[in-house]
Amino acid sequence: EEEEEEEEEGEDDDDDESEEEEEESEEDESDEEERPDIVVHEGDPIEGGITMWFYRGMVVLFFMLVPSYFWYRWLYTIEWDVPYRMYYQTTICVAEMFGSICVMMLAVIRFPNPWAYNQRPPAVNPRVKPRYNVHVLVPCYNEPSDIVLSTCEAALQLHHEWAKVTVYLCDDGRNLEREKTVMMMGNPRLVYLARPKYPGVPIHGKAGNLNYTLKFFIFAKKVPKDTDVVIVFDADMKAHPNFLHHVLPYLEEDDRTALVQTPQHFFNVDHTGDVFNHQNCTFFFGVQTGLDSWRATVCCGTNFAVRAASLAAVGWFPTESITEDFLLSLKLTASGWHCRYHGHVLTTGEAPEDLRQIFKQRSRWCTGCFQVFFQVETFMWVRQLPAIQMLCYFNSIMGYLSTIICFPVFLVIPIVSVYTKTHPIKELTTVLVILWIGYFGCLIIVVEMMPRNFSRFSGFLGSKVNYIMWWCFIKGMWKAVRGRLGFKKIVFKVTEKKGDGKSKAPGEPKKDGEKEKLNEKGSGLTDAEVAIMYGLVDENGEYDEDDVQALQEQLAEAAGVAEDSRDSTRHDMIFHWVVFVSGFIVAVAGGVSKTLDTLQWGWDNTVLANISVAWVIINMVPFGMALGYAYLPHSKNVHGLLVSLSWTFYAMCVLFCLAAMLTKIAYGNPKFM
Repeated sequence: EEEEEEEEEGEDDDDDESEEEEEESEEDESDEEERPDIVVHEGDPIEGGITMWFYRGMVVLFFMLVPSYFWYRWLYTIEWDVPYRMYYQTTICVAEMFGSICVMMLAVIRFPNPWAYNQRPPAVNPRVKPRYNVHVLVPCYNEPSDIVLSTCEAALQLHHEWAKVTVYLCDDGRNLEREKTVMMMGNPRLVYLARPKYPGVPIHGKAGNLNYTLKFFIFAKKVPKDTDVVIVFDADMKAHPNFLHHVLPYLEEDDRTALVQTPQHFFNVDHTGDVFNHQNCTFFFGVQTGLDSWRATVCCGTNFAVRAASLAAVGWFPTESITEDFLLSLKLTASGWHCRYHGHVLTTGEAPEDLRQIFKQRSRWCTGCFQVFFQVETFMWVRQLPAIQMLCYFNSIMGYLSTIICFPVFLVIPIVSVYTKTHPIKELTTVLVILWIGYFGCLIIVVEMMPRNFSRFSGFLGSKVNYIMWWCFIKGMWKAVRGRLGFKKIVFKVTEKKGDGKSKAPGEPKKDGEKEKLNEKGSGLTDAEVAIMYGLVDENGEYDEDDVQALQEQLAEAAGVAEDSRDSTRHDMIFHWVVFVSGFIVAVAGGVSKTLDTLQWGWDNTVLANISVAWVIINMVPFGMALGYAYLPHSKNVHGLLVSLSWTFYAMCVLFCLAAMLTKIAYGNPKFM
């Protein structure tokens, strides 16, 4: 009798499930009838071609020139018989070799597929119509409500015949007005969620917010299936209607594909005037396409889709690092899944415009990357990877290390050459000039080359912006070291956005999420408001003041200290002013003194002597761009002119150095070294 009852219950459950599926299919059909056909104009794809084979040829040539160049450097350009010069020159040579190793790693990654743009999704023709449950998560904290709600509205427009879409607004700031607005919208496919926070329980920033939605709401009573797909959009990232049409075919094509990443695009930054390389074309359409060839794409934290089953298998979003996205892709790849990349712009967001927010964002990325590799657990994941995928993930931290190590060395070299006549090489021979021109030319092509469809400044900005961020990288690495040693806790801090890309009038009231903090250490809310919002009030209407105060401190720590907007000219640009002014003084004074000292030996010696001065100007160019961004009018035309002038100065100085060395070859051994 018990077996018969169980069979009857099972049949009832099956009937209920079939009824639910029928209801869902009816809802989908009604939605399809309501929605018009989506027509999106897509440009021609940019892949392959002769230029790609030219790039690969340059990579091969670079690998041939590197050993020849450094073999000659070590044997014939170092003064081994002069101790102080020997130590100085070997240090420079080691730094140069380290930079070359980083470039070689990049060349290996980009070699299979150097670039791709406007990619088409894979063609799949399933025999049975797939049924995906797409859960779109929009995490937010203190962003303006108009930005967050417009992102949710764009996500609600996602449509695919294979998918049923539900959007979850994951509000970590628990904005009551925002919750009321969502309720008044009355859309059953839009759900408002605000996780509770308790004293002493770690918050874990964005990762904790996403994990609460997944573990305690969406999959609280059911196990995620392969057909459950989680999509994450940052609060300012508005999805294009065809997002699912480009992403879902990757998941349908290969069961081992766990994650599909798409590029970021920003409406308030123009490619020709992108001083701080927000669009990052060389990464999103160059490096990521190469990583995809090795199935080791790096997750960027937004604009990606991931299988919920795979996500649950690795413990959901990692909380060990403030860059949970990078660590997630590493864990998925090490667990045997594939992380894919689709080089097609499918979202549009807003880039930070204030310098303080830009530096804070880049410093956070650097801190999170070092934080991942400072943990012993990371190497337990990495050792499960094949060698090529290890190289792909180690390339992330090597990019930061190459800037941190090489930039100060290359900054000091020309200054020492100008004032002490101690040079990085013993003698400028003909063989060295030929080797260096070939080596340097191949290096520039490997790092910066992109198709003609992109701006000619894309590669230039991608490589030179790291100089501007050197101080941010130093601070980011130091934060990771302190966090690892237990001196200070690392906290995820949100990058502030303005919404419309325009400054507010002085008397205009601030929107919710932008209210001024009551004090630098407070959360901006009263104790009573915090107690009510986070469920700390008992049945008698009372709350424990100590618990509320502890939660206030956690909220304040997550929010960060209240900051003045656009306080970049007084504080954040000190380092850039020091480098730029010092370089200007050295260039002017050194150029005059070198010219006067060498005129008696002929013009060819004068040109050769000023190579160090040209090198100083090359180092000044990125910092000049940053200062121009801070002090010149804030418009796309001005930024475009600034980038164009910087590129021109850089190119002229490089050509001057080449001409000086060729002059050396043509006119023999000059009297002045």
